[in-house]
Amino acid sequence: MFSATVSKVAPKIQPLAVQAARQMSAISGPPTVKVSTLEQLVHGAALTVGILAIPAWVLVNIKNYRGQEE
Repeated sequence: MFSATVSKVAPKIQPLAVQAARQMSAISGPPTVKVSTLEQLVHGAALTVGILAIPAWVLVNIKNYRGQEE
């Protein structure tokens, strides 16, 4: 029963799947828009702070997490 349904639906779906695959493309080459050095530095700093903020918070408060008092 399932195979009969699939064989009826497959010809209708196949062109849609092929068309969707054609729309995907990877463009390699030089960037089309130049990002300024200042913007790169600001984004790099924001990423660094964002990545290191939680581990730094845990290390600063490690005694609280272990339940030890100073």
